[in-house]
Amino acid sequence: MQFVNMRELSRSPSKYVTFANEQDDVIITKNGQPYAILSKIDSEELEDYILAKHFNLEQEFESAKANPETLTDLDDLIDDLSS
Repeated sequence: MQFVNMRELSRSPSKYVTFANEQDDVIITKNGQPYAILSKIDSEELEDYILAKHFNLEQEFESAKANPETLTDLDDLIDDLSS
């Protein structure tokens, strides 16, 4: 595990991303306090990570399927974001 402050991370981001991917986690600090973690993740672990961090996500999907009128059309969303 390696610790790095925000300033150093902003100078050499790829160095720390590579370290996290190939060796071990990187703890990012801000004002001397833990702020974030860079950690390796692969496609197989991604779904588990998302579900662990957002435990209501499956419920939200099921609710959206049951109430399709609450869904936003993708084209409408893109138009809204573009304007």
